[in-house]
Amino acid sequence: MQIRLHDIRLLAGFEIQPGSVRDRTLTRDQASELAGTLAADLARAVPSVDGAIFAAAGTLMEPAELLRPGLPAWSALADLTAPMLRDSGGAARVIAIGSHHARMPDQRLAAPDQPPRGQFLTVPLMLRARPDDGPDLEARLENELFERGSVDPPARALLERFTGLQSVHGQLLTLSDLMALQHVQLDAAGLSAFWPVIEQALIAPDQDATFDLPAGLHAQWSGRDQTLDIAFLVFDRFPDSPDTYPLWQRAFRTLTLLASEHGLAWRPQSEPGLTLDEHHRLLIHSVGPTELENSLTEQVDPDAGLIAWTVVEDGLLRHLYPLDADAARQQRSSLLHRFERIRQPGRLYYSGEPACLQPMGST
Repeated sequence: MQIRLHDIRLLAGFEIQPGSVRDRTLTRDQASELAGTLAADLARAVPSVDGAIFAAAGTLMEPAELLRPGLPAWSALADLTAPMLRDSGGAARVIAIGSHHARMPDQRLAAPDQPPRGQFLTVPLMLRARPDDGPDLEARLENELFERGSVDPPARALLERFTGLQSVHGQLLTLSDLMALQHVQLDAAGLSAFWPVIEQALIAPDQDATFDLPAGLHAQWSGRDQTLDIAFLVFDRFPDSPDTYPLWQRAFRTLTLLASEHGLAWRPQSEPGLTLDEHHRLLIHSVGPTELENSLTEQVDPDAGLIAWTVVEDGLLRHLYPLDADAARQQRSSLLHRFERIRQPGRLYYSGEPACLQPMGST
């Protein structure tokens, strides 16, 4: 029997003490016990939820691990609970999904092995209501849950016993609440200009959108490809003052880091004459032939750090732009095997009008 339901995405959020989390996955029995206490907390806050099915995942995830295109954690909850509801004829009221031998039954609910980086963790929850009741219930939760839905001590004590998590506060939230909190966090860090990109991928992933971002950074979300295209500018073709190029690089890195944290696929879009090395995560600007001797120059900015390497090798001049921190580390190690030393001017070494990067010692 197929059961049609209106799904409402919720979560329990916890402010945590740094370093207090021992495990990020609960066993089936642990998840079941936690689900019962969280369901009781939700019913006390909004009694009208009693007619809906409550589902909880025994996993601790950071906000960016939940807020991903397609909202995979909640999709997994819906998929995993569907056969349980069919088997019970819809009679089940509290359903918990936990791990077996430390493995969740769906990879979309698997928390990373490493400790959390932030101080806010979440437990994915879902209400599965009758289609006639769902819209009104969802509206009520949006209006009331943030103000009334605290997580009481029993659930917090269970989490501490099961995972080591020591919480400062626990709160039941809707998906919209979590998105608003994430926006506030970015705003507090001075990064709110980048939030519309993440929001687009979450709420309207099938629609194209363009973004004009800080420092002249431009990006476009492709609804067809589900990918963020970012226009990459190399130093030699940068249209503004050379002094502002590091600001553009910082904006590029901020966007790509946020995109990666939220599970957005992204790719640099480059002009003719530039080559993307996807394997090494480099963008290569081949300038052309040169009579200069072989050399390796590290182009850095005091604030932004490494920008590129200027490489003279076998009569060719190239600039190598790493696209992320891992690429920078790996490429530096590779270059050190090919060159006796790295020339380090401690700044961007350039000359000419328009300004172009140069090997150190060539001007």
